[in-house]
Amino acid sequence: MPRNSLNPDYQQAFYDVIRNAVDEFPRTLALRVDLRFPGNYQYGVSNREVTRFIESLKAKLLVDCRRKNRRWRRNRNNRLRYVWVREIGERNRRKHYHVLLLLNKDVYHSAGSYKADDSLYALIRQAWCSALGLDTEQYSGLANMTENGCYYLNRRSPNYMQQVTELLKRMDYLAKDHTKCYDDGYRSIGMSRR
Repeated sequence: MPRNSLNPDYQQAFYDVIRNAVDEFPRTLALRVDLRFPGNYQYGVSNREVTRFIESLKAKLLVDCRRKNRRWRRNRNNRLRYVWVREIGERNRRKHYHVLLLLNKDVYHSAGSYKADDSLYALIRQAWCSALGLDTEQYSGLANMTENGCYYLNRRSPNYMQQVTELLKRMDYLAKDHTKCYDDGYRSIGMSRR
């Protein structure tokens, strides 16, 4: 497969998940996160770790949103939307995941500090460590925000389509074919539905 080929089905999936998020929350926060395994971790070819990560993060966000609503005396809701892709590293041949998380910007304005225990970034790291059964203190670095990985989408903004286009352009990295393993019997992509 050519090194620069992109999977158009993946690109369409990225767009669909982004559109669903913005349809519900006109102001949407989009975060790009990489999820890696420690060198000695024995994983299989299935995607059970990333499925556990999503479920753990949903539960943590639900509790966090309720706490914020009590503190703010508001009744804002949030629904996690996501796309993940599984890749095999070109050099180390190790499985890892690239993830796009989409949240209500009226609840989550940013990922927050990686040092704060209650920030969105901390919840993401805790959820990944929980999915792997690892100690968060020791292994929190396995979940990393990518450089310039925070995007804001505002459907009411005059430059909304430019915002979406810029995000989709960054997502092309996740659609590259040459790092995917399409023939092992497991999906290389997963996403929230509706």
